[in-house]
Parts: sequence; C-alpha cells; structure tokens
Amino acid sequence: MNSQRDFIIEICREEGIKLDMLSFGYVLSLEKENMKRHIFGAYWDINSAAADRIACDKTACYNLLNTKKISAIPHVLVFNPLRRSGFIGDKGFWKYACDYFLEHNKKLVVKPNQGTKGENVFFCDTISALETAIQTIFLLNPDAALSPYHEVVSEYRVFYLDGKCYFVYGKEKGNSWQHNLSQGAKAFELKSDDEIKKLAKIENIAIKAASCININFATVDVALTSESEYKIMEINSGVQAKQLLEQLPHLRNNIKTIYQDAIKNMF
Repeated sequence: MNSQRDFIIEICREEGIKLDMLSFGYVLSLEKENMKRHIFGAYWDINSAAADRIACDKTACYNLLNTKKISAIPHVLVFNPLRRSGFIGDKGFWKYACDYFLEHNKKLVVKPNQGTKGENVFFCDTISALETAIQTIFLLNPDAALSPYHEVVSEYRVFYLDGKCYFVYGKEKGNSWQHNLSQGAKAFELKSDDEIKKLAKIENIAIKAASCININFATVDVALTSESEYKIMEINSGVQAKQLLEQLPHLRNNIKTIYQDAIKNMF
C-alpha cells in the first residue's frame, strides 16, 4: 500500500474523515464536520488556483522567482504558432529560439512549459536537434520552455508543507541524463556527513521558492550544479511519491506523515 490513494484511505479511516472516491478514484471527496475538501489526482485542495497554475507553468514560476532574486534554472517561453498565433508577433519564435541557443553555448534543454514526469524533455546541442525538439513538443503542447543547459551533480526533492520542509531525498542520474525517477534516476537518502551538510542550504532555497509563489503544499526540485550552486529546477504542485516508494519502500512512514499533516491542514 504505497500509492497516494492508499495513504489517503488509510489516513481518512484513522482521522474519522468520510471519503468518497469518484471518477474511478481519480477525484477524492473528503468530509469532516460538514466541511468538504477535494483531491484531484495529485493536486490537493490546499493551494490557491493561482499558486497551482504558477507552479505548473515553468516560465511563469521562473519569472516570479527571478523577481525575488531566488537562484533558479532559467525557463523562457516559446509559443506554438498554431495554438498561440495572437502572441507570436512579427518576428516569430524560431529566430528567437535560435538566438537563445547561440547565446547559451549551443546547449539547451527544451521541454513542454507545463509538462510533468520528465516526458518530452530534450537536450539540444545542434540547431537540427533544437528544431526536432520544439516541433515534437508542439505536436501536443501550446508552448515550450527553453533552458540553458547546466551540468547537474545531484538533484534534490523537497516535500514542503505550510512553511516547513518535511523530507528531502536526492536523485542520481541512471542511464539517462535526466534526474527524473520516471526516466531511470535513482533515489537516495541524505545520510552521509557531506549530504547532511547540504541539507540546510537545500531547505533554505526551497522554502524561499515556495513562499515566493504562495504555495502551501508542493515538492520543490533543487539542483546542485557543477559550479557548486544550488538552483531551483521547478516547483511541483502535484505531490507524488509512488516511484520514490517503489525504490525506497522503508520511507513509507515518512511519506504517510506528510500526507497526514496535509489532510489535517485542509481541515
């Protein structure tokens, strides 16, 4: 029993919360003392609509973090001309994308602006690779995000709730260059003296980032670059731990505590 839904069923039973599962269990309705709250997939009735949308939009999130001088991996927006024609302008997007590519040492990461799970994320070191990446993303998405490539030593995921970092784990690259668990990365606990020393810096920047966009419940991805800098990679308003627990099942109680406090926070 390590899926999010299993945790919620278990917690609601323990806390005396009435739980209804709708839409084949994708929508959960929680009720306690005549107060109703909902969970839609991995998205909880604990964040404002604006905070949720900002977290889901990589370029919007980066722009907000940048205004507060919070160190983050840049994400710049490229509109799909077939879906966003009113925003393209006279110069179009392609020259802008090529110029940005050249400005950043011919190394970019290109991804859907509102993508998840590391899907359709491309490393581009040629113009033809850039063209292929953008056109592939545009097949299914209204926009793409371009980021300068940073050599990432390790990436860390922070479970954040109501101003507090509950748990942090690391992600090491597997056979892919990406740090997503869904793309083969390996999760690890911060146990060594060296990793524990990093914890305060990781938590500090994660709290600043989450507070900046006024989000209450999220996971925050923090990258440690080869230049020994901590940078926000992204903020995820959809909180999930299934793949983490598939790799490190002994962390079940840690994750259950996070979900339990999140549910209490909703009421």
